[in-house]
Amino acid sequence: MTTRRALLVGAPTGLLAAQAAFAPSALGAALGGTGAGSDIEILERLMVKTLDSELGDQAVARQLAGHLAEAGFRWEYPTFPLREADSVVAYSFGYRSPTGRVDPNTGLSDGAETPEPGPVNALLADAVHAIARARAVRIYAQWEIAQVLTQKHGMKDVVSIHPTKGPDGKTIYLSTDGVAKAAVAHAGSAQALGKVAVVGHRDHVKRCVIVSRDNGMSAAVARELPLPVQYDPQSAQPWTRRRDAYLLTDLVAQLSITRNRVIAELGGDHPA
Repeated sequence: MTTRRALLVGAPTGLLAAQAAFAPSALGAALGGTGAGSDIEILERLMVKTLDSELGDQAVARQLAGHLAEAGFRWEYPTFPLREADSVVAYSFGYRSPTGRVDPNTGLSDGAETPEPGPVNALLADAVHAIARARAVRIYAQWEIAQVLTQKHGMKDVVSIHPTKGPDGKTIYLSTDGVAKAAVAHAGSAQALGKVAVVGHRDHVKRCVIVSRDNGMSAAVARELPLPVQYDPQSAQPWTRRRDAYLLTDLVAQLSITRNRVIAELGGDHPA
């Protein structure tokens, strides 16, 4: 499992200083000495106190604080031993555009060029290859990763997941959920995948596991597998060029998943 220290490697000095300023003792004092707990637990209680003051509704304050703490402050992910894996589902992270002819809203080229996997997806492919060398698994990989697996590592039995075309002939953006659904469709069912080792960028992989499970998979990350945390400043997708930009993107995506669940509980479809 990625350690807290590893997560903070490369963090700006100001961020580390802010973390020190909100050590448990300082947070406890801010809450009037309301008891011990982890940094996140204490911070969550502070959020409840603040939101209750703002909203005048402690029950809703607790709900919102719980959602915010889970999406914004808990970045660890579930793991299992590699020896238990039956399949791999690998989610890509950005890609390169040699000509820059991409839709700025989606990062897709719509056939104006042939995109390149880029260095981060090469690292993700290396991780998949390491799993395959240690254990015989079925591999389902987003095309950027699959391309490296076939061209660099010479792997042949890889199910490559590509974007599909819409009625207008344009490429449909392949979301994390779209990759998960495609893997299940290729396998025939989520159960046919067995126990799934999810491979993804370290900052993306928590959501990859959530989405995989939402699509019926028994999914987690192989415990022994280090995941890349590098960013590509030349990625065609701006949100994957820098860590702060991506973490904000993922936080919003996690909150959107939670929002949709809440609306579904009320018997409705989530609005566009």
